Amino acid sequence: MFAEAYHIASCFTLPVVISSRGGDGACKSAIGACVVVNRDGWILTPAHLIGEIHRQQQSAAEHSGAARKSAPPGAVKNHSVWWGRDGAQLHQARVQPASDLALGQLRPFDADSVARYPAFKKPGADYRPGRSLCKLGFPFHSITPSFDEKKNAFLLPPGAVPLPLFPIEGIFTRVVVAPPPGAGGGGGNGAAGPTGKFIETSSPGLVGQSGGPIVDAHGAVWGLQSHTRHHSLGFNPPVPGQNGAEQNAHQFLNVGLGAHAEAILRFLQSEGVAHQTVE
Repeated sequence: MFAEAYHIASCFTLPVVISSRGGDGACKSAIGACVVVNRDGWILTPAHLIGEIHRQQQSAAEHSGAARKSAPPGAVKNHSVWWGRDGAQLHQARVQPASDLALGQLRPFDADSVARYPAFKKPGADYRPGRSLCKLGFPFHSITPSFDEKKNAFLLPPGAVPLPLFPIEGIFTRVVVAPPPGAGGGGGNGAAGPTGKFIETSSPGLVGQSGGPIVDAHGAVWGLQSHTRHHSLGFNPPVPGQNGAEQNAHQFLNVGLGAHAEAILRFLQSEGVAHQTVE
């Protein structure tokens, strides 16, 4: 069902690899995704990912140079982001926290490196629940970088790229108006605090898929993967525990939430970023 959609979306879906080195010298990375919107190199990615990048940048600024030797283990003293293209940096980053959206421009950017750009589903089009959708991103892949002191740069190990793009299917269940991830308020409709408009799917977003597109069978973008919510099923079956003792296991349904295409289009329009739409 999603073979053609996968082919289309793979053209405009890029990995985001955030590399960091802690005060203890250990290097690690986090993986997300972004969607290239147009030939000018504008991309969409989650606001929470940009927030994490900024937090690491601030820590690295505080613990770089003369302060490196005294950096605590939990601090980040070196930091870098790879936007799926060597040498590309993100400029003019803007965020819309309520919808967990961020927008920025990659420079330099080769417009011909993207064979096909996305078309976003128009507001008012058929958004009835029950439609099968596909989420794309880069889960089940880990990268442990190294840090070159002489070059003051992170090095990705052989075989780390290209990252494998992974699809997962989910049924569009409903539209949810809720706080963004990390904002509290529970997650139900009408929760207190700033809220955004999200589409919910019956399967979770996987670690590494944040920022990836949620598309239909034709490759039209319905949303941008944001986070996963856990709904209690009310079942607490006993399961074997340590030393033969039983314990109750709480059962949950894990669903994915993605920024609604309506919120995406409103954001792009407000920032004057060229884009395509489809019914």
